[in-house]
Amino acid sequence: MFIKTDKKTGQKEIISSEEMVSVLEDDLRKSDDLDEVLTEIVMGVYEHSNATATYKYKS
Repeated sequence: MFIKTDKKTGQKEIISSEEMVSVLEDDLRKSDDLDEVLTEIVMGVYEHSNATATYKYKS
């Protein structure tokens, strides 16, 4: 489960793994850090941020 925090409103919502995969595909399309990102997600320490929101893994 992932928590999405809207940067404008501060509103938090739970999003599915599938939704998070979609965000990562869009944001990390040209990144070489995918293996590191997946490791951090599994460890429960990954936080992702883009222009609209911050995403954090919640176990």
